[in-house]
Amino acid sequence: MILTLEEVLKATGGKLLQGERNTFFQGISTDSRTLSEGELFIALKGDRFDGHHFTLEVLEKKAGGVVIEEDRVGDIRWNGYRSRAVIAVKDTLSALGDLAHDWRRKYRTPVVALTGSNGKTTTKEMIAACLETTFPVLKTKGNLNNLIGLPLTLLALTEKERVVILEMGMNVPGEIRRLTEIAEPDIGLITNIQKVHLEGMGSLEKLKEEKGELFRRMRRDGTILVNQDDPRVIDLANHYVGQKITYGIERPAEVMAKEIKLKGAEGTSFTLILEHEVMEIHLRLLGRHFVPNALSAIAVACLFGVEVNQAKKALEHFQPFPMRMEVIPLKGGKTLINDAYNANPYSMELALETLAEAKGEGKAIAVLGDMLELGNFTREAHEQLGEKVSKLSIDFLLALGEEAPVVVESAIRHGFPVERGRVVESHSEAISLVRKMSQNGDWILVKGSRRMAMEKIVEGLQDGRA
Repeated sequence: MILTLEEVLKATGGKLLQGERNTFFQGISTDSRTLSEGELFIALKGDRFDGHHFTLEVLEKKAGGVVIEEDRVGDIRWNGYRSRAVIAVKDTLSALGDLAHDWRRKYRTPVVALTGSNGKTTTKEMIAACLETTFPVLKTKGNLNNLIGLPLTLLALTEKERVVILEMGMNVPGEIRRLTEIAEPDIGLITNIQKVHLEGMGSLEKLKEEKGELFRRMRRDGTILVNQDDPRVIDLANHYVGQKITYGIERPAEVMAKEIKLKGAEGTSFTLILEHEVMEIHLRLLGRHFVPNALSAIAVACLFGVEVNQAKKALEHFQPFPMRMEVIPLKGGKTLINDAYNANPYSMELALETLAEAKGEGKAIAVLGDMLELGNFTREAHEQLGEKVSKLSIDFLLALGEEAPVVVESAIRHGFPVERGRVVESHSEAISLVRKMSQNGDWILVKGSRRMAMEKIVEGLQDGRA
């Protein structure tokens, strides 16, 4: 990208402290380690870093200029770099968003934005896979979906791409509102609204209102996709005046799935019903909860004129992501479901239901780590998790973490056999117990929140001795 100094000043409302007005920049950087010559460095600050500490370093690397905050001007000396642009703004994070917003308006490329409690990244990638059958797409890389990642994605937009697909995450109030302001989406999607990040939100109702900012802040002549199986999403959608496209499984919708079947290591199949089209689709992902993701991707594809058969082909070639319901064959005829990427109450329920349904004639072994970021709901959530285990066809429960006793005690209190539930003190203990209790035909689920590092258990079970 080529960005002029005047464009930066206009977008951010910044003040030029030094530098020539005819200066231009070869791109934007927020990381001093990867900055290239001629780029504009934006000195962001966070809980564990402060880009202002690296401004002189990036100027030594021949950055085209730096953007700093007004109250840090006196902390930095520019001796020797008088030819480089120095711009002062009130808040550098806001400035980054403002630059991205201005760049997005420059190209007017259609933007698809999605948020939700579960399935964001998978849905984003499915939508991209369907659209990429027909034209170039710019999408959020990985899960870089916050107030830094989303603007940087938009700033990578060129005249080549025909669609932008942006994932929007949320950890604090106001984040979805600001992301929507920056992106100005043409199409919006809320996958679902469940009990996640309650530590920062306080309640499910507050979480719903924050997610709902996507629909409230979208342009009125846009389009939203509505999950007919989530009453909270439906309620938010009722207030949107633009076009609506519905999808779902349980309730009538314009894009529907019926006859969902779990096929073990082969994945999941369903019958798609779309206007006059009826066809069977085979996903390589295991779990009923992936079907709504696929339906929304098909709906977006149709909005952009992609043939349904093209979307079907893309979805059937779509590969599961590592640590997200990843099915891994183990030696001895056992099967491992690696869902160690993260966990919340809703995703735990879905994973356990999938385990119970997929196990067939074998045993189902659930190895569960703590669910984090639930605030005051933490104990209740883990009690409900134990109760859920007791109601499913789960044969063994191993729980790891501070809340592990709560999970196991709750499961036993609700009828789970006492000899089949156990608190483990370490990853290695869990690995050892699973090896001892599992045999040919058994299915093993490993799942927990990111900081629980449950992938260590997966690695231990894959090392050839499981």
